Amino acid sequence: MLKFVAERYDHTLQEEHHQFLRLFKSLSLPAQYLYVRLAGRKGTVFDIAKLKYAEIGDLTEPADELASAGFIRAPGEQDLEEWLNVMTAPDLKFVLKQYLSPSHMPKNAKKAELVETGLNGLQFGNLSIPSNYVRQGRARALRYIEYLYFGKIETNLRRFAMRDLGLIKAPDFKSDYTARFDNLHEAQSAFFYDDALSKTKSGTDDEIAGLIDEVDYWPDAECRLSAVSRDRLLYKLGRLSERMDDLDTALNLFERSDSILCNERVIRIRFKQGDRDLVKTRLEAMIDNPSSDDEFEFASDFYARKFDGKRTGKFTDILRGGEEIIIDEAYRHKPEDAAARYYQKKGFEVFRTENSVWRMMFGLLFWSALFECDNAKIHNSFERLPNSLNTGEFGKHNVKAIAEMENILNNNGATTLRLLKNLSAHYGKSNGIFRWSQYTFEAVKRLAETSPPGALVSIMRKMAEDYTAMKDGYPDLMLIKNGVAEFVEVKAPGDVIRRNQLTRIEQIRKSGFQADIARIKWAIDPQQTYVVIDVETTGGSAGNHRITEIGAVKVRGGKVIDEYETLLNPERHISAFITRLTGISNEMVKDAPRFEEIADHLRSFCEGSVFVAHNVNFDYGFIRSEYSRIGQSFSFPKLCTCSAGRQYFKGFSSYGLANMCRELDIKLIRHHRAMPDARAAAEILFRINEKRLAEFSS
Repeated sequence: MLKFVAERYDHTLQEEHHQFLRLFKSLSLPAQYLYVRLAGRKGTVFDIAKLKYAEIGDLTEPADELASAGFIRAPGEQDLEEWLNVMTAPDLKFVLKQYLSPSHMPKNAKKAELVETGLNGLQFGNLSIPSNYVRQGRARALRYIEYLYFGKIETNLRRFAMRDLGLIKAPDFKSDYTARFDNLHEAQSAFFYDDALSKTKSGTDDEIAGLIDEVDYWPDAECRLSAVSRDRLLYKLGRLSERMDDLDTALNLFERSDSILCNERVIRIRFKQGDRDLVKTRLEAMIDNPSSDDEFEFASDFYARKFDGKRTGKFTDILRGGEEIIIDEAYRHKPEDAAARYYQKKGFEVFRTENSVWRMMFGLLFWSALFECDNAKIHNSFERLPNSLNTGEFGKHNVKAIAEMENILNNNGATTLRLLKNLSAHYGKSNGIFRWSQYTFEAVKRLAETSPPGALVSIMRKMAEDYTAMKDGYPDLMLIKNGVAEFVEVKAPGDVIRRNQLTRIEQIRKSGFQADIARIKWAIDPQQTYVVIDVETTGGSAGNHRITEIGAVKVRGGKVIDEYETLLNPERHISAFITRLTGISNEMVKDAPRFEEIADHLRSFCEGSVFVAHNVNFDYGFIRSEYSRIGQSFSFPKLCTCSAGRQYFKGFSSYGLANMCRELDIKLIRHHRAMPDARAAAEILFRINEKRLAEFSS
């Protein structure tokens, strides 16, 4: 990393950074290794005596060398809290006893209380900190160098470590990496604002207050990256001031930015303060000359409600105008999947799309301009997103490519052909725009084939002109109705529609697509299909054990409509304890099918159903683990007869399967075999559903 920065960022370095590079290079390898280890650890204060690294050996000499060169030093007063936290509780008690009277020592205190006691009672000037405690030196210089490399504030070198351990892939995407910043002022400005943003998350109250107090002296935003970060910083500090009821400071911060978020806060605060004329004038200016579609949507909506007598906003109107669809409440945790099934039952072709389909279409259509031209700048081997998308310059640099693409997009056949051609040429290549997925590509292909004439042009152009603003917020589902694509945003009760989602729906509508909201109303569907499953296993952990038997009962309308059971070869030994518990022996399963042999049939049996079990996470976890072993996913809505039993049948001494069967007078024969247990759980489900239906009906 240091070599990379020295070669490409010399024009952005000051003497502090050049000195860091020179001194580090002059260190012995053991000293370099030790500093790298410290830089990769959490925090900046360490107990050297407790560190052991096989590649370094004895740390005494390397530590002395680092101290002489200023790469480590003794902790200072500002490091008191971190030093206290680095110590173990026994060591902390020992230190506190040395400096505090017994009356100030908390009894039976946990470490957090001991640290608090130390912060309140210790005077740093009176402390004698042992020499084995050190603080990482030259940390700010390293922080800046890391920022030049990564383009974001990094607190350690974890990404390098994860790459070298093989936990993340970082193959060289390009070899001609370019510097992120053109000059020192650009780099320092961007670093200042991103560093300040990191302080709003983890900094002290004094650091955050200092940022607000020094706002007049903040550096100019020298490039788009620093301008975006500056706007975000002003918004965060302004909102913090609002929450503290300091509206004058909040307005001072918000009015220094022309971002939509800050402009919105100014409008709302000024309106509450009674400045109607000012607000009206600013809204009219925003409507006449909006900086973005988001700003236009906000300004026109706010103006309509406050000055044109409209009682509800566009957010409310679009929600109220959406179709209400009734879904069984077992799908509460999967509302988008539930809506997709609802539309499939109505005979429509349905795809889960959200942002993925639009990103893949954009990436494939513009692949050459994004990744193969001179403007396709990448800054290090970890990056996959061309710099021109981050800076907003892609559209400016690729006017000809955009015009060519618009001609293609006006012909659905030509669009499909271009997508297939680029898929064939580039499939699997790493990129920062989309993930390769057969399902997503099929959705992209169907979108190209079924779009209204010219409808894709405006969306793709907007993505090319401002990818950062246009990369998300798209509707959840794409439906193909009568051979034409349209889109649906799914909202469950309590969900809100975000500003970018509203903007995206409006943009999609204006481009020529139908786009709506589906409002889910939860109910109990008497004709909902459930598959009640019980599994027997070789042990209690899905990660370490396997399934020996599956029993599945399919029910609908309070009746059993199908059953499926099978023994399985777990491909491992069944212990004597498990055999005594379940009656399933090694001999019984030796000729049974392996899970992969019945996986397709089981999935087909469950299709369209709610997965039900007694202690559902156990059975569901084992089955999902088995599918994972053969490289497949398994995802169904779940219902637990144990937890639902607790809700609807109060006062039972136990909610285990056997006891619930006794309490409800349900026969349970051959307990701990899969099919008998599944049948018993199905009977419990019938009783639960009677109460669920009665509750919803009332």
